[in-house]
Amino acid sequence: MPSLSRMQPSSMNPSLSPLSRTYHSIDLLKVVAALLVVAIHAFPAHDGGQPLPINLFSRMAVPVFFVVSAFFFFKKKPGREQLLRYLKRMGALYAFWLVVEAYITIDGAFLSHPEWPLGKALAIFARNFLLNSTFSGSWFIMALIIGIPLVYWLCKRLNTWAVLTIGIGCYIPIVATTNYYAYLPEGAQHATDAALKALGYYHNSAFAALAFCAMGRLIAEHEAAIARLKGWTTTVALALCVALAWMEVAYHEARFADCYFMLVPTTAAIVVWVLKHETAMNLPYALLRNFSTVTYFSHFIFIWALASTPLSPLAIYFVVVALSLATTFAFRILSPRIPLLRYGY
Repeated sequence: MPSLSRMQPSSMNPSLSPLSRTYHSIDLLKVVAALLVVAIHAFPAHDGGQPLPINLFSRMAVPVFFVVSAFFFFKKKPGREQLLRYLKRMGALYAFWLVVEAYITIDGAFLSHPEWPLGKALAIFARNFLLNSTFSGSWFIMALIIGIPLVYWLCKRLNTWAVLTIGIGCYIPIVATTNYYAYLPEGAQHATDAALKALGYYHNSAFAALAFCAMGRLIAEHEAAIARLKGWTTTVALALCVALAWMEVAYHEARFADCYFMLVPTTAAIVVWVLKHETAMNLPYALLRNFSTVTYFSHFIFIWALASTPLSPLAIYFVVVALSLATTFAFRILSPRIPLLRYGY
């Protein structure tokens, strides 16, 4: 998602100072994550339900964005002024895409529920502004707007491991009541139903994001130690995490598959592995960073527009990706003349 500035001197040697790195491997990771997010919503392999690879790998995409966003923010040891600038930038990103998706947002929040009194519709919209999504995917931005300052504030009082423990303490009941809903006693299921009705999809909120934001800060604090790790150790750790995640996801039916227990360590293992394996490929990384952001937000619009077409789900997926890429090019070309477009990526 929106990136902090990169240091320009390029170094593929991870043993050098982190300040000399380009983090192009993370740029590639963000592109992969954006494409996986599209897969969640475009159902490219739709057969009556999401296939295992999507529930396993695509669900890692947004947590990766949280960890990477927190990593880049906290690695610069920000102060209050940097935090305020970050929140201003996130607020501008939110406002831009809220305007772009205004028609779909208004239709979903108000016009599609004519039986709701206006007061109820407004109350739900206000709740979704903080805890879920107003426009599609906006919960990610709001979770960062809440989660990053919360981690920043908590780490003024506690060490990062303690803050991560708090985040995991929030994450465990979220997973237990959503992914493992079917295993709960009847009374706990009723309580979960009431919580979902009152709070909305709380598994898509800052409650779930806190653990990943804290993980991003923890990785930033230990970046030098990560650089000293043997490459094979990060590969083994990642393979083990993926295997355990596959076992968790494959062997039970989830009510909501967005969160699962192995998602936290697996996401951390992915980011650590990518940090350890910097790419040497010569690619247009600024374009790729813009593409990952634009794709995350614009794909909802294109899926909505293509829903009534005779295209197959797989065809829709590739058309959406192509349209997202075209939008990225358009934003980059037109933004010198229309500066407001810069807020979109």
